[in-house]
Amino acid sequence: MCRMCDWLGDGEIWYKNPKNYANRMYKLREPGKKAATSISGAGGGGGSLAQAIEAKANGDMDTFHETIKKMDEHGMTRPGAQVVPLSECIDIINDIGMPVGAMHCICRKGTRGEEENDLNQYSCMGLGTGMFKWERWPERYRGGVKFLSPKEAAEWLEYWDERGMVHMLMQEGGDFIGGLCNCDYPDCGPIRHRIDYGLQSALTKGEYICDVEYDKCNGCGQCLGRCQFNALKYEPTIDKPNIDPMECYGCALCMTACTRNAITLVSRETSPVLKNVW
Repeated sequence: MCRMCDWLGDGEIWYKNPKNYANRMYKLREPGKKAATSISGAGGGGGSLAQAIEAKANGDMDTFHETIKKMDEHGMTRPGAQVVPLSECIDIINDIGMPVGAMHCICRKGTRGEEENDLNQYSCMGLGTGMFKWERWPERYRGGVKFLSPKEAAEWLEYWDERGMVHMLMQEGGDFIGGLCNCDYPDCGPIRHRIDYGLQSALTKGEYICDVEYDKCNGCGQCLGRCQFNALKYEPTIDKPNIDPMECYGCALCMTACTRNAITLVSRETSPVLKNVW
């Protein structure tokens, strides 16, 4: 299991442990105290992503790799984000994640300069008892919050899944789960940091990998183009798609697009190699 499971799972997958959504995990910020700096601008751990990008742009790859290494060493000691398939997102909503509220995506606001203002635009979700205090931070929720029932939340997640958004659970500045984001490359900060800069601590691979059952697959190509991690490719020798397990993050977007149930989720723990590839 992943590093968050080691810290918070109590022997199980960390996001299936109800205590990680518990009220005791939430602490009010002290008056006048600023929120923790995000990884994109953080100076902790020996450097910032901005410094790494500048070094790369200047052709100084030694400084780039050294800065990313130091950031990862620091980042691996802190909570992070993890890819979660749609089916388990819905289980979380139904079993332990309430209340939930849809809200605007802070990543898209940063990359596009756009603010989502209604349910048809909201693509991120706050969940757990921390949502009861959202009114205390109006500057964070300027686009508003739409609280959803479990049924509404499941339909909302399916809506974004159909549009090819990766689902990610987020830990919000501490050892609790506070967000379920639905985003894509290049807008998503964690995905972009992992893919473009190799920052492993920004995004942890899912607990599963996707596997093609070739006897069920007819090579229709419905799944092609859904993978944002370059793990799914067309294999001309068999005229069917092939998934590279080393590159798979287990987002299951290929699986939810398959009309023949030819793609399944397999626990990463079942592979002696992949259980250590996060």
